[in-house]
Amino acid sequence: MGTFIKGILGGFSGRIGNVVGAFHRGIDYMRSLPRKSNKPATLAQLTQRLIFQIVVGFFRPINGLIKIGYQSYKGKQSPINAAVAYHIDKAVTGVYPNLSIDFPKVKFSKGHLLRPSIVGVESVATAKVKFEWLNNAPTIGASTAATDLATLLVYNPTKELFLSVEDIAARSVLSFTLPVPADWIGDNVHCWMSFVSVNRKEVSDSAYLGVTEVL
Repeated sequence: MGTFIKGILGGFSGRIGNVVGAFHRGIDYMRSLPRKSNKPATLAQLTQRLIFQIVVGFFRPINGLIKIGYQSYKGKQSPINAAVAYHIDKAVTGVYPNLSIDFPKVKFSKGHLLRPSIVGVESVATAKVKFEWLNNAPTIGASTAATDLATLLVYNPTKELFLSVEDIAARSVLSFTLPVPADWIGDNVHCWMSFVSVNRKEVSDSAYLGVTEVL
């Protein structure tokens, strides 16, 4: 894709011949339409297409979390594009066509605050998951603070559903027990958490807490 230089009529959007014009993040672009090919896709191409589909499909339900978690990515790369690119490279496992998300490598947030110092995650009572962490905020001289707020994320691969809560507890609180749907009882769920500053302008890397069976 090349940058489109405006003429006397300005930039354009849409298709003219075999050229498509577009405007994104304050910049006009133009690109040629792809040429059709009768050649069958190679294994590498098929693998890359499937990886892309898996990653995009996995993150689509939590785009809102991604927009906050990857907000530090500026310029031409949007938060969702940054997250997709990272996970295509780092967080898919298996051999084509048996590919899947590598859950411990998932990061729904990447930033400069100190990441959670994890104690653990466990199922408690009925349909409740308890998250525990340490208060690792320095007392002075850092953007990380005891008032940073936790975002919790749970994924149920059996149901293919996410459950998330934002700004639910301060870093200094040390734990939170999250109710989950009753029909998740007996399912294994994967859990992550991150922190965001009170003004929501700074985030931490998310941390994978592990997997637990809902009681």
